Amino acid sequence: MNDDTRRLNRARFTDTASDYAAGRVAARAAQVQALWDLASPLPDDRVLDVACGPGALLATLAPRVRRAVGLDLTPAMLALARSAAPGAWLVGGAAERLPFDDGAFSLVACTWAMHHFAAPRQVLSEMARVCAPGGRVAVGDLIASEDDAVRARQNEIERLRDPAHVTLDSASGLAGLMGSVGVSVSAKTGGDEPRDFEEWCRMAKTPPDTTTRVRALLTETIAGDLAGMTPTVENGRLRFLHRWVMLVGTKA
Repeated sequence: MNDDTRRLNRARFTDTASDYAAGRVAARAAQVQALWDLASPLPDDRVLDVACGPGALLATLAPRVRRAVGLDLTPAMLALARSAAPGAWLVGGAAERLPFDDGAFSLVACTWAMHHFAAPRQVLSEMARVCAPGGRVAVGDLIASEDDAVRARQNEIERLRDPAHVTLDSASGLAGLMGSVGVSVSAKTGGDEPRDFEEWCRMAKTPPDTTTRVRALLTETIAGDLAGMTPTVENGRLRFLHRWVMLVGTKA
């Protein structure tokens, strides 16, 4: 994450921390369960949650593993995580330069954050570095289409709604990045997350005039699903789908 992107993300999540934590999406229930099912955390595990946000994953892990550590760039998010997961150790820092020793953890996870990093491969390289040989690396994130044009259209809409958004990758692209840093993906699952347009923009505090432009761009994709977001209008309400993937691999 370069300095400009880091500043945007810190400002965005400082301003919206409480609203984000209170939303249904922040709970990540399906995704936390998917990580649990695929990574199989053990009582003796030492777990790092990179970009832990308000602590939804930590709250599940902390009582069940030897040590749970959460790292986040934003103090406001760390404060929320401290309340959500009092048994976890919380650390401020950047995902591109993890302040931990090589091989310090047996399970390293990052959920719902890769699309906010300017250098996701660098983040994954750091995650692999602090993961012990034979340990697991779990990455969950929103994903976009495998089609380049469709993916580009979704990212255009996402960036307009939230300037802190960098890029949604495809599922195969994300798996490829993990492989490039020595993590062999062995398990995968995913699903859809229904979203309400007004709530989505409100969560990011998107200005009204920008919200109007985002609505227009998204509506224009309905015919042919040109952004891969499956938008629909029901009783005047614009809704769409976010798609997500959970990938778990082993460090060689």
